[in-house]
Amino acid sequence: MLKKDKMILLLLLIFVLSFSFSTAAFGGGFYTQDTQVTLEGDIYPEFRIFSDSGDIEENLRGKLDIAYPGSTHEFNVLLNYQIGAAEEIDFAEAYYRYYGEQYEILIGKNRLVWGEGDQVHVVDHINPEDLSDFINPDYLDRQVGEEMIKIDRYFRGGNANLEFVYTPDFNGNRLANDPDSPLGNWIINPFAAEITFAEILDNTAYRSEKEILDRVESSIQDEDHQFALRFTDSRGGTDYGFSYYKGYLREPSYDKAAINRLRTALDQNGFDQSEFEAELDAADIHYDEVDAFGFEMARVIGDINSRFELAYLRTDDSSGDDPLTRNNRIGWVVGGDRNLPYNNLNLNIQFTGEKILDDDAIGNNELHIDYDEDGDYTTHRAIVKLEDSYQNERIIPQLTWIYNFNDNDYSLEAAVDYELQQDLELQLSHKIFRGDEDTTFGQFEDNDFTSIALKYSF
Repeated sequence: MLKKDKMILLLLLIFVLSFSFSTAAFGGGFYTQDTQVTLEGDIYPEFRIFSDSGDIEENLRGKLDIAYPGSTHEFNVLLNYQIGAAEEIDFAEAYYRYYGEQYEILIGKNRLVWGEGDQVHVVDHINPEDLSDFINPDYLDRQVGEEMIKIDRYFRGGNANLEFVYTPDFNGNRLANDPDSPLGNWIINPFAAEITFAEILDNTAYRSEKEILDRVESSIQDEDHQFALRFTDSRGGTDYGFSYYKGYLREPSYDKAAINRLRTALDQNGFDQSEFEAELDAADIHYDEVDAFGFEMARVIGDINSRFELAYLRTDDSSGDDPLTRNNRIGWVVGGDRNLPYNNLNLNIQFTGEKILDDDAIGNNELHIDYDEDGDYTTHRAIVKLEDSYQNERIIPQLTWIYNFNDNDYSLEAAVDYELQQDLELQLSHKIFRGDEDTTFGQFEDNDFTSIALKYSF
């Protein structure tokens, strides 16, 4: 894989550089004579000190952005490197873009972010997420590029835009698969409610959690094609948009009865690897097809920069009683930020949630993929961020709290970014996770860590 990525990068560099030399030599063509290849990026060495174990892990992250801009044609390659990630070397972007008078055409690998929310969205569906480091990186940094064709058509002098996106492939989220990663153990058990990794390892010939997850991933049905439309406009101080997505939910569904049979066998005489793999195949792990309709809006109301997103996700289970298919649901983001009357203090509060529809059809069916033993089919989350700055924004302290109302679990991070000199930052942070072990954040209660990092940009 590493050799393949290096070869792709080398070919792209040769192509872009040779193209730049040829256009400069002949004085025209696609570009003006002064168009040149630009190289930008950053290097991010980091130490993580994990509170529970006392382990000190060395990390290295890097980014290289190679661009060949032009008034009509543009080439761009973005290469990410992260030690300990599921994919340590990743071409996040590699595309060609054509700029027309009132339209743009993009072909290649790209990352999109749709929606007015700040680091949280319910109308953004095109790109999967890399959860190798859980949700610790910023939202855009977690996005995995998809190969696509994207067409933008502009109206009203560029104030309005109609976007069309098609991807030939669909990819699920990248999950952490290495418990010994220097990033920390962010592995999520997809069958945590039925069986543990330790129980599977004790009854099979698998030697690690990674081997189990690789086998689970290989059993998931492949899906193809995504299609999306989005119209955005700005009128009277209000930015708004409508979107439609045709594709798949990225949280897989499966037949709980098959995994429950493993639980029953374990409670009796145990099971072997062939039985595990047979039931895994019988579980029919798949991505549910979905039509997603979205609305987004942003407007300054008083002193508040308000944001809003609303999404309706319609699956193939219109009645809600198919245990193998997730029900229709509604998702939302509402919130905003405002400056406070002290120094440069800014308070950002957002609420996001989801309501599973037709929950009465689920009833007491414990085998339904959406079943909740408490009968609670509405989730609520608060995201609160307090930020200040000093010395002309050279010192930026932040406090971020994410709280799930239903499960009472949360994460809390205190961080400071200090600009030592131009293009060089010292970043310090401490992050904790609290909650029951079967909750989003509580499962990582042993992963509290302190981070000490330098970020050099070039």
